[in-house]
Amino acid sequence: MNSLSSFVAKWTTTAVVLAALSAFAGVIMRGDISEMFNITALVLLSTLPVLRVGVLAVSWARAGDCRYAAAAVMLVLLMAVGVFVVAVWR
Repeated sequence: MNSLSSFVAKWTTTAVVLAALSAFAGVIMRGDISEMFNITALVLLSTLPVLRVGVLAVSWARAGDCRYAAAAVMLVLLMAVGVFVVAVWR
């Protein structure tokens, strides 16, 4: 397992645990702090696919596969725009 894959595995585990704790805190608490915890959980969970596809884009670019790398970059941009739109309109 290379260092990039190791980083993604650690980040995935950490993000899922933090998102679960944040969502749990958002359910228990009330008011603005509850909304902040819920948004935090959603942002953490939505960054996971973006990170994974970003890592794939980097690995494909290093391997010299420009078409797959470009497609992955476009997908990351599309997902990032989606996350931003959801965060703004929520």
